[in-house]
Amino acid sequence: MSKKNVSAIVSGAGWISGFWHLMDKEMRCQGWTAERIHALVTETEPEEQLIVQIVRAMRVPGMPRTPAAKPIGLPTTYDQSIGLVPLIQRAVGSANLGNINAALTQERFPLTGTGVRTVNLRVERFIANETGENVAKRLTVAGRILANTGDLAGFLHDHPKEVEKYDWVVALSKDSRWMCSDGGVTVPYADVRGAGRGFGLGSFRNPFGSGCGVLVRCEPACR
Repeated sequence: MSKKNVSAIVSGAGWISGFWHLMDKEMRCQGWTAERIHALVTETEPEEQLIVQIVRAMRVPGMPRTPAAKPIGLPTTYDQSIGLVPLIQRAVGSANLGNINAALTQERFPLTGTGVRTVNLRVERFIANETGENVAKRLTVAGRILANTGDLAGFLHDHPKEVEKYDWVVALSKDSRWMCSDGGVTVPYADVRGAGRGFGLGSFRNPFGSGCGVLVRCEPACR
């Protein structure tokens, strides 16, 4: 942009003139010199970007700022003191106790503590043919906190309609991976089919379908 004075640019860009006159006083009150304002205007290319540069450069007191978006989760609360197996039984209901994999024990899938745990949880989808191992790496790199088996039992109990949206909802935290005697690694999943609810084990290293989801925490555990 060729050197122009402020008034020439403002008069030639009528769509920003109102904004300019509104902000000029505030900028000067904050210590902006005429030279600094002139440099901002004359060095901005193209002219249409002037308004963007002014907004970026200024911090006007009292001007509302858009808060950073926070992940939305579903609040989930469960009492770890009753143990993992009772938590899973509570989650599936008395009519579905036969749909629990017998290998799901607290020794293999430890809980995080012994008190009431409150977390916000949501489900992230698998990419087609993505393994549990790969999705765990992908989500961890992206800053997600992987939920554990106790979280999954609490989520199934509190939000079965959300679980029903997926083929399986899987817990992939490190303490939710059990190595079998044959060297394979299994991870717990929950599923809902109408009145039917299940809690099973799937292979950590095998591909899952895009209809499956991974349970993640929106924030660290409250307790």
